[in-house]
Amino acid sequence: MKGLMERVSANPHKAAALAYGGLGVLIIFITFAADMVPRSREDAVWQLLIGAVFVLVFAVLIWRGWWWLSAFLILSNAWRATTYFSAGLGLHIELPALSITSVEPSPAAFANAALMAVIVLLLVRSAWIGFSDWRTRRLAEREA
Repeated sequence: MKGLMERVSANPHKAAALAYGGLGVLIIFITFAADMVPRSREDAVWQLLIGAVFVLVFAVLIWRGWWWLSAFLILSNAWRATTYFSAGLGLHIELPALSITSVEPSPAAFANAALMAVIVLLLVRSAWIGFSDWRTRRLAEREA
């Protein structure tokens, strides 16, 4: 087990994939278990399950070194971290409507925000190192 963890931590894509997949599914579970899904949302359970499938598919692609997918997912996950944090404070932010409304504060949302922050940091690491490696290879090809 120790050898596996060393290999995963040494590879930024694998670390990001494990965080995105594992913590992502945990966040979905916490969201459902803490009853943070608005009552007005119909079929919320199915939406969360579909979200879990996408999280796992993206995790597999990141594991395989798709660093540009990590880069693409940074902003959406940072936004989710922000919305979970604001939900913990008792605020609901609607970006398209540009509105902020008061809701019942949810302490469990802070846990989700912290987990999302870990995911974002590992996605940034994966994207940065992937981009750096790609750029280095591209420059080496030009010089050859």
